[in-house]
Amino acid sequence: MAGFSPWSASGLLAGTGQRLTIAAAGVACLWLAVLWASLGVAPPASQVGAVPTETAPSPPVPLHAIAVAAAAAPGGGQYDRFGIEMQPAPAPVNARGDVTFFARLMRSAAGEALFLSHDGQTVVVAASGGPAPGGGTLASFTEHPAPALNKLGTVAFAATIDGGRSTDAVLTWTRGKLTSVAQSGAKAPDISGGVFFDFGRPSINDAGDVAFLTTVRRGRETLDAIYVSAKGHLNKLAAAGDAVPDGGVFSALAAPVLNNKGIVAFAAVIEQGQRPAGIFVAADGTLRRAIGAGDAAPEGGIFSRLSEHVDIDDAGRIAFAAFLAQTAPRSGIFIAGDHDVSRVAALGTAAPGGGTFASFGDAPSLAPDGRLAFIAAIDGGNGSTGAFTYGPNGIERVATVGDSIADTRRIAYFPLNAAIAAGAGNRVTFHAGLKSGDDQVDAIVLFAPAAP
Repeated sequence: MAGFSPWSASGLLAGTGQRLTIAAAGVACLWLAVLWASLGVAPPASQVGAVPTETAPSPPVPLHAIAVAAAAAPGGGQYDRFGIEMQPAPAPVNARGDVTFFARLMRSAAGEALFLSHDGQTVVVAASGGPAPGGGTLASFTEHPAPALNKLGTVAFAATIDGGRSTDAVLTWTRGKLTSVAQSGAKAPDISGGVFFDFGRPSINDAGDVAFLTTVRRGRETLDAIYVSAKGHLNKLAAAGDAVPDGGVFSALAAPVLNNKGIVAFAAVIEQGQRPAGIFVAADGTLRRAIGAGDAAPEGGIFSRLSEHVDIDDAGRIAFAAFLAQTAPRSGIFIAGDHDVSRVAALGTAAPGGGTFASFGDAPSLAPDGRLAFIAAIDGGNGSTGAFTYGPNGIERVATVGDSIADTRRIAYFPLNAAIAAGAGNRVTFHAGLKSGDDQVDAIVLFAPAAP
C-alpha cells in the first residue's frame, strides 16, 4: 500500500504511537440539557384576564445518524461496519451537507461499498464487484478506505481492480459516472522508467483537481511519490529521492491534502537533512517546509514527532497533531500559518464541559472555512471521550458519551481510532456507537447545527 502506517512505530513518527483508546462507557449527563429552555407554566384558569404563557420550544438536536450498522443499505444488504480492522474510515461532509462514507456490508452481493448521503437520501457511489473504468471489476477500496468529497458532490477514492488491465486506480464519481484519474501500470510522469503501482488516499478540491499518494515501481525498486491531476494533466509534486528545500532528500511520503487554491500539504520523512521529518507545502511551483521535527513549539519545548495526517484550509493553514519534548504537556493539536504556529489544545488543558484533555486522535480535520475538528479523551468532566471543534469562539464541544441524537438514541462510546471530518458551516461527522435500550450499534453521526 502506498505510504506508511498512521501514528505508529513504522510510520512517520518513528516511535511508539499514542493511540486514542476508547472503551464503551456508562451514560453521562446530557450536555444538551444546558441548551434546553425551561418550560413555561400556564396560569390557572381562575385567573381571569391573565395572558397565557407558551411553552418555549426546545432547540432541534444537532446530531443525526447518517448510517447505522444493521440498517438496510442502498443496493441491497445491510451495513456491517464503517471501517476495516479497527480503523474507521473518515466520512467527509461538504457545504451542502452531503456526506460520503465507506461501509462493509452483510447479506449483500457486494462485500463493501462507498455511499453518498444527500438531502436525506443515500446512493451507492461504487461497490465491490461493480464495473471499473477501463475494464475489470472493483475488488476493494484499499486497506485504508478514505473517500474525499468536494462541494459539488464529486467523490474521489482509491480502489483495487480484478480482471482488468490495471490492478489499482484513483477514481472519481460524479452523478453516477466513474472516471479514472490514474491507474497502475501507466507511466509515472517525471520519473524515468517509473510506472504507477498502487495508490493511497486522494484529496479533491472544488475545481475537481485531485492530489494523491502513489507507489511508483522503477525496475526492481519502489518509491513514494505525490501527484496532482489538474485539468486532465498529471504533475509530479514530490518523490522519494528528491531534494528537500532546506537540505536532505525525501525518504518516505504521506498522503497529501489539497485546498481550493491549489495549495498542497503533506508530511514526509527526510534523510541526510537537518530535520528527520517535516510537513511541507507546495504552492505556485514552490515547495517549502512548514514544520520540522526539532523545531521550537509554541509555549515551550520542541516538536519531537509529527503525525503523518495533516489537513489544510483555504487560507493555507495546516492542522496537525504532534508529540513534544523538553516540556510538559507532551502532545497536542496545532495549526501552522504562513509565519507562525499556534497550539489549539494540549494534554492536561481544560476541556469544554469539564475535565482535562487526556489524549488526542492523530488526525485532526480542518474545514475549508478554517474550523478545526478533533477527537479527544477526557479525564473528569461529563464524558470519557468527545468530539470537539475549534474556531472563533475557541474550543467547543460537539458531542460526548451520553449525548442524545435526533432519533432519541444516545452515544454509548467512540470506537478505537475514531475518525472525524470537518466541513463548511460548522458541520462535523464522526464515528460513534449508539445505544437504544440494551443494544449498541456502530454509526456515522453528523453534527449539523441550525443556522442562527
